[in-house]
Amino acid sequence: MLRKYLLAVAAAIAACTFIPSTHASPLPAPVLSLPAEIQELNKRAGASDPVIRACTVPNTFAVTFDDGPGTYTNDLLDYLDKRQIKVTFFVNGLNYNDIKDPAIAATVKRAFAAGHQIASHTWSHADISLATTNLEEEMGKLDVALKELTGKRPVYMRPPYGNTSPAAIEWLVAQGYKIINWNVDTNDWQHPLTFRNNLKPYIDALQTDTTGKTFISLQHDAEPATAQVFSKIAIEYVLSKGFNVVPVGTCLGDNDGWYRD
Repeated sequence: MLRKYLLAVAAAIAACTFIPSTHASPLPAPVLSLPAEIQELNKRAGASDPVIRACTVPNTFAVTFDDGPGTYTNDLLDYLDKRQIKVTFFVNGLNYNDIKDPAIAATVKRAFAAGHQIASHTWSHADISLATTNLEEEMGKLDVALKELTGKRPVYMRPPYGNTSPAAIEWLVAQGYKIINWNVDTNDWQHPLTFRNNLKPYIDALQTDTTGKTFISLQHDAEPATAQVFSKIAIEYVLSKGFNVVPVGTCLGDNDGWYRD
């Protein structure tokens, strides 16, 4: 069975015509670390750590996509519809594409209508840990755009590069946002056409003893090869390991708090 599965994967890769990425994501900015300040903010937020990196519901694996929608996100949505799987999309307003472009806007609407979780990744993929970033504008501008498309504003957000600062955390928590990072990073934007490199983090996470463990993975649907092929193979691999693939909200036991008016 395993050999048959791997042969099918190899055939799928060989038969696919990949569309190379035309937009290279910048290298992550340095993560600021100010433990004393963060501890104080955690106390105010009433949480041990306001940045969420794993699920709380047993046997769940939240598959998430950043930086989209991309030109080929609809290919991914076709697959998800067929498999009846829901995921989370952390979208930008203006990064790889413009959310006001009719085709991109239609993709957001389609994903939302299909029951996928639409969450915020800031308007322009700004590093919110920097004092020069206007966080209120970055979050507010995307909220307005998403409300126009879906009728709702997202509660969940992911900081670009995974970067935060005490000030950013304080503001986001005060505004009612839930901050989501990850514990499985494919780094697909660094090697968009190398299947083995993209799948390795999944294998590393799931081939060890997973008792009591849950996962939130990161990939980018704006990367054509990820949307067309890689994400589908990765999801099938997760399912083969007995995990339920769900949106982040579901993996946290929150099925009603994804949005606000």
